[in-house]
Amino acid sequence: MVVAAAVAFGLWALGGGPAVPSSAAVRARVYGSFQACLLTGPRGIVGAPAAQAWAGMEDASLKTRAKVSYLTVSGPATEANAMSFLGSLLVRKCDVIIASGAPEQAAVLADASRFPDVRFIVTAHAIPQIVGEPNVAAASASRTGLRSAVGAMVTTDVSSN
Repeated sequence: MVVAAAVAFGLWALGGGPAVPSSAAVRARVYGSFQACLLTGPRGIVGAPAAQAWAGMEDASLKTRAKVSYLTVSGPATEANAMSFLGSLLVRKCDVIIASGAPEQAAVLADASRFPDVRFIVTAHAIPQIVGEPNVAAASASRTGLRSAVGAMVTTDVSSN
C-alpha cells in the first residue's frame, strides 16, 4: 500500500498526473462599449417588475454583448432620494437607464430632459408625462411581457448605436 502511494506520488511529481490542456478554455465574456443600467427600489432585482426587467436586460446582453448592471436605491422611497442614485448611473455613462419602481421612475421623468443623449425606459404602462420626451419610453407588460419588451428595447438601442 505504501509502495503504491509512493509510485503514484512519483508519477504525479514527474508530470504523469492527469492531463491538463495546454490552453485552458477562456470563460470570460467580451463586452462591447454599450452599457444598460437598471435602477431599482430597495428589493433590488428580486421583485417584479425589476426581476423581469433584469431578465430582459440579460437576454439583450447575450444577443448584443452589451454590459448590463443594476443599482439598488436604498433609503427613503422618494423621488429626491432616487435622484442621487440616478446621478450615479449618469456619471457611469450608462447608454440606457431602465427605472423600475415609482420613485425611480419619477426621478427619470424629472431629469430625462437634461440628458438628451441617454435613453430612459420606465417599466410601466404608458405614462402621460413621457409625451414630448424623445429619450424616454415605457416598457409595457401588457402585450409581450415586460422581459420581452425590455429585452427588445435594449437590443434595438444597442443596434442603433
